[in-house]
Amino acid sequence: MSDHSHTYTPPEPERLTRDIGPLRKKLLVVGIVALALTALGGSLDRVQTLHSYLFAFMYFFTIAAGAFFWTILHYATNGNWSVVVRRQFENIANVVGVLVIAFIPLLIFQHDIWAWTRPEELATSELLQKKQPYLGMTFYAVRLLFYFGFFFLAARFYRKLSIVQDGDGSIVHSWRLRWWSPLSIIGFGISITFSAIDWLMALDYHWYSTMWGVYVFAGAAQSSMAACILVVYALRKHGYLKPVTSEHAHIMGKLLLAFTVFWAYIAFSQYMLIWYANIPEETVFFIKRNIGSWTYLSIFLVAGHFVIPFLYLLPQAVKKSFGSLGVIAVWILFMHAVDYFWIIMPVVRPAGIHLAWTDLTAWIGLGGIVLYYLVGLIGGAGLFPSRNPRLEECVKLTN
Repeated sequence: MSDHSHTYTPPEPERLTRDIGPLRKKLLVVGIVALALTALGGSLDRVQTLHSYLFAFMYFFTIAAGAFFWTILHYATNGNWSVVVRRQFENIANVVGVLVIAFIPLLIFQHDIWAWTRPEELATSELLQKKQPYLGMTFYAVRLLFYFGFFFLAARFYRKLSIVQDGDGSIVHSWRLRWWSPLSIIGFGISITFSAIDWLMALDYHWYSTMWGVYVFAGAAQSSMAACILVVYALRKHGYLKPVTSEHAHIMGKLLLAFTVFWAYIAFSQYMLIWYANIPEETVFFIKRNIGSWTYLSIFLVAGHFVIPFLYLLPQAVKKSFGSLGVIAVWILFMHAVDYFWIIMPVVRPAGIHLAWTDLTAWIGLGGIVLYYLVGLIGGAGLFPSRNPRLEECVKLTN
C-alpha cells in the first residue's frame, strides 16, 4: 500500500555521474581474454568446451529472461511498489541482445551438443524419427527465431517506452505497456518453456518431463530477482537510487523468499512424480544424477538452493536490508550456477563431478561481456522512471 499521510516531493531524476568507461573497458578485456581461452579449450576438447559454453549461456540467458518476466508482470498487475527499481529489471532483460550473438557458436557446433541434430542419429533411432514433428531442423529454426526475436524486441520495446516517458511524462506510454503485458506474458511462457526443452531437456532426447519448463522458469525468476537486488544495492552504496527505501527491499526480499519456496516445490514435485511413476524414459534423468559424486551435488543442490536461503530470508529484518539481501543474493546466484552445472554436465561427465577449466573461462568470458553491456545500459538512461504516473505511490510505499 501507499502512505498518503504526508506531502509528496517528487524525487529528482538520477543518472550515473561517475565515469564508467574504465570499468566497462576492464569487463570487456576480461571477457575477451576468457572467451579466447575457452576457444583454445575448444581446440583441445570441443565437446567438453561446448557444454561449458552452454552452461554459461543458459546461466545468463535465464537471468535475463527472468528480469523480463518481472518487468511485464509489474505492468500487467499495474503494481506501484516496483517503479523505482523497474528500470534495473529492464536493463537486465535487455542483455538478451548480447546473448542472441552469443548463441551463434552453439548453433554452428550444434551436432557436438545435441545428438538429435545429427543426421546419423536420425537414421538409426526409431524414437527420434517419431519425434521429428517437433525435433526437426526446420521447426527448430522457426522456434529459435521466435525465442530470440520475442525476447529481444519485447525487452527493447518496454525499456524504450519507459525511457521516452522520462522525457514527456505521458501516461499513454504506461497504458500501452500495460495493454501489451498480458500478450507478453503469453509469449514469455511459450519462449521460456520451449527453449528449456530445446536447449536442456533435449540434451538427452530420450528423456522428458512435463514440468521442465516451469522448473526452469522458477530458477529464472528467483535468480533475476537476486541479480536486481545486487544492482540496486550497488547503486545505493554509491549514493544513487535515493527514493529506494527499506520498504522496497522488504518486498523484493519477500518475492525472493516466495520463489525460493516455489523452486523447491516444483523441483520436489518433478522428482516425486517421476519417482512414483517409475517410467524408464523419465527416471533416467535422476539416475544419472545419483551416481557417484553426482549424488553429493544433488544433495547440496537441495540444501543450498532451498534450505539455506529459506531459513536466511525468514526474519523480517533481513528482508528490509539491502545489505543483508545482497549476501543471500550472491549465494542464490552461485546456486543458480550449481543448478545448471548439475543439469548439463552429467550428459558428458557421467562418471562423476569433474571441473574443467573451460567451465570457469566460459562463465567469466560471457559474464564479462554481459556485464560490459549491462553497465552501459545502466549508464545510458535514468536510474528510475522519473515521470512514471505511479511514482508518488511508490515513493510513499509502506508494507
